[in-house]
Amino acid sequence: MVTKKTNKVSSQVSESSSSEKKVVAQSKPVSTTIWNKTKEQKLAKFMQTWQSEMGQTYKGTYNGEKPNHLGYVFPDVIKNGQLDGKVKWGSRKINLTWSTNGENGNEFQIVAVATGGKPGTNFPTSYLFCIHNKRPVVLMTQTTNGNTLEVQDTQNGDLQAGFAGIVTGTRPAVLTDASLNTDVSSSVKVSPQRWPNAYQGTWYYYDTSDKKVDSQPESKISDVKLTYLKIQNIKWLDVRGAHQTAGDGTYEYVRYHYYDGCQIPVMMTAGGAGAWFTLNAYPNKAVSRAV
Repeated sequence: MVTKKTNKVSSQVSESSSSEKKVVAQSKPVSTTIWNKTKEQKLAKFMQTWQSEMGQTYKGTYNGEKPNHLGYVFPDVIKNGQLDGKVKWGSRKINLTWSTNGENGNEFQIVAVATGGKPGTNFPTSYLFCIHNKRPVVLMTQTTNGNTLEVQDTQNGDLQAGFAGIVTGTRPAVLTDASLNTDVSSSVKVSPQRWPNAYQGTWYYYDTSDKKVDSQPESKISDVKLTYLKIQNIKWLDVRGAHQTAGDGTYEYVRYHYYDGCQIPVMMTAGGAGAWFTLNAYPNKAVSRAV
C-alpha cells in the first residue's frame, strides 16, 4: 500500500535517468566563500548555545580542541589518512577530507567536528560538519567499535538548519511531520475516501533479502478502506482491503527525514496489533538505494 508526496520541492537527489520525484526544504548550494574563520566563530557560538539548551557538553575543533571519538582524534584522523577507506555513509563508502575553506575540490569536506554528549554518557556522539558538493550537511556517528566509522545525517533539525544558515547566510525552515499529515483525518472521513496528499504516488524501498529496490505503487482507493488511529504516540493511516473483515491492516505514516542536507518525505510502514515497524519507503529509487 503506498502513497504520495505532498507539495514537494524539486529534489537534489533524484536519478539522472528520470525525473523521479521531489524532495523538500533543502539548503541551497553556495558559490562564493563557503567556509572561513568568521563562519567558524559563528559555529562555535551556535554550538555553545545549542549544547546548553540540550543539556550536553561537546569539544569542538572550532574552539581549537581535538575531539576524541573513542580513539578517533579529529581532525588528525582525517588529515593523516587514518580514515581512508573506513567511512560508510548509509550503503556507500566515502572518503573524508579536511578543509579550512570548503573549497578543496573533494566531495566530502569536513570543516569542523564536535564530540560529546550528556554528562555520564559512556559512548560519545560526534557531529561532522560537512560540505558535500557545496551543500552544508551535518553528519553524525555513534560508532563504538569495528574498523568502519559509520556516519549518517543527523535528524536534529536545529543542527542542520543552524549550520546551513552559517554557511549560506540563510537559515532554512525546519518542516514538521504534522505538515505532511494535515489532511489525513479529512481524507478518511470524506465519502468516497481519498488518499491524503502526502501518501499518493509510488514509493521505493530496498529489499535487503533480494538486494534490490522494490516499489510500492499507489492502490486504487476503491480497493481499500482507510481508518485513522493512534498507536505508540503515532497517528497511523490504517489501510485494509475494501472488503476485509478481520485481521490487521498495513499502517502507514509519512514523516520528514534529513538526507544530504534536505528534508525528504519518508513513508514508515508497520503491521500487527502493536504496529511493529516493517520498513521505510522513499520518494525515489536513488535515495532508497543509498540510505
